[in-house]
Amino acid sequence: MAASAHTLFASENHLTTEQLAAVQAYAAKHGRKWKSVLRDAWMGRPPYDDTGTLRNLRNTHGSSWLEGFRLPKAES
Repeated sequence: MAASAHTLFASENHLTTEQLAAVQAYAAKHGRKWKSVLRDAWMGRPPYDDTGTLRNLRNTHGSSWLEGFRLPKAES
């Protein structure tokens, strides 16, 4: 049974591959403080760049999920 890219899960994070890719791109864009920046955006503060998948994550997973989330280690 083949699953689409939108339904595959990154099991350790309970995210779809699309969600994980959005979080990884946000982290790459904002650097070490990406969680603080995203949390601020989720609270309605600048930089207001949490649209689409990231906004949906806020609605479905919440800020407590963000605090406990860890990006997967990069493969060597």
